[in-house]
Amino acid sequence: MTTEQRLRAAVHELVEAIPVPAVAPPLMPLTSRRSWRPVLAAAAVVVLLLAVGMVPLPATPRAPAAGPATLPRVFAGHSLLTATVSAAPAGPAIAIYGYGQGDMPFQTPQLIAVGADGRTYRVIDLARKRGRSADALAFALLSPDGSRVAVADTLGPVQDVAIVDLTTGRTRGYPVPAGSAVQLLAWSPDSKRLAYAVAPYRADSDGDPRVALAADGELTLLDLATGVTSAVAGQRGVLDAAFSPDDSTLAVQVGTELRLLTAGGSTVVPLPDRHRLGGPAAWSPDGTRLALFRVAAGSPSWTAGYWAPDGLAVLDLPTRVSTPLDTNATGVLGWQGADLLATNYDTIVSVPPAGPARVLARLQPGNDHWIDTVQLATARTGDLQVRETGVDRGPWPWWLWGLTVGLLLLAGGAVRMAMRRRRAR
Repeated sequence: MTTEQRLRAAVHELVEAIPVPAVAPPLMPLTSRRSWRPVLAAAAVVVLLLAVGMVPLPATPRAPAAGPATLPRVFAGHSLLTATVSAAPAGPAIAIYGYGQGDMPFQTPQLIAVGADGRTYRVIDLARKRGRSADALAFALLSPDGSRVAVADTLGPVQDVAIVDLTTGRTRGYPVPAGSAVQLLAWSPDSKRLAYAVAPYRADSDGDPRVALAADGELTLLDLATGVTSAVAGQRGVLDAAFSPDDSTLAVQVGTELRLLTAGGSTVVPLPDRHRLGGPAAWSPDGTRLALFRVAAGSPSWTAGYWAPDGLAVLDLPTRVSTPLDTNATGVLGWQGADLLATNYDTIVSVPPAGPARVLARLQPGNDHWIDTVQLATARTGDLQVRETGVDRGPWPWWLWGLTVGLLLLAGGAVRMAMRRRRAR
């Protein structure tokens, strides 16, 4: 035995010989308690953060942003990190756009609202919940002031038309006859009434009810303030609709006819061959023009909803003259003065009465997704600004908080094990 070993043995025997008063054993050795304290403290902090992140706080009403609305020059791409409207409402939107699902696994279609600030993004989760398949979104319609989104599903029978308030995140359902097919058509300019077509659901053409709507869809007006609905007599088979800026006239497409409905009756406006009303944003701010879709030659049964667009045109109501526009865009978004705002799926363009279109903004499909829909808050496009903006996706979703907590706990355990091994040496 070496001198050092003998010295250690002597000290050990001396310590054991010292009398120690008997006391109740602690619940945990002091060294063990000290070693666990940092880990337990870190876990408590993480759990607190998790609770704050997962428990939705009461929504704080937000007033519409003062001044002109902002449109991002480049829209944010698809992301599972985007918060939902129901969990974290962010106020009125300037646009909504949808990503359809591609062929890659684990993809998720999303309908996203872009705030009037041009940088706040929220997923309209009700559109996914009401979709009839994992890769389909229910159809939605943004109100002109950007404060609400109507959601209905044309691909199956529904019980109501849902209105999502983008300021509070709350949803209110307005009943329709049980087992109906519903096609959302247009909002009134003041965002207080909604026009839609409703018909008994009939699973024609592989479950697609557009044939039933085109044949039997009854034009219905919903007053959101009172919840009262009223059918418009003599207007069945409505395919598209648009309110005039002064709310005095409703333009509707019924078959190949364009009708202008007023309190005094209905007027039929002749359309050029293979043209139809350009949807809810068709009417110009001065009330003198209507945007039209040009229907591609050979589109099968386009009067029943099956058709392909082939450009745009503008109908001058006083003269009844239709003029094609110099653009390959196929969707009408609204107006900015005399210029028509339109979309070609992944771009938003401004189209003058004469001359080529100018690109305002771009969308990013990516991740094996494709652009499903684009809509603008038409009451806010007059002084719309287009800028480079940041991206605010809101608070993390619950699954990301859980993953973060799990990784932190694993990291803490690994550090503790490494420290124990180091001490053991």
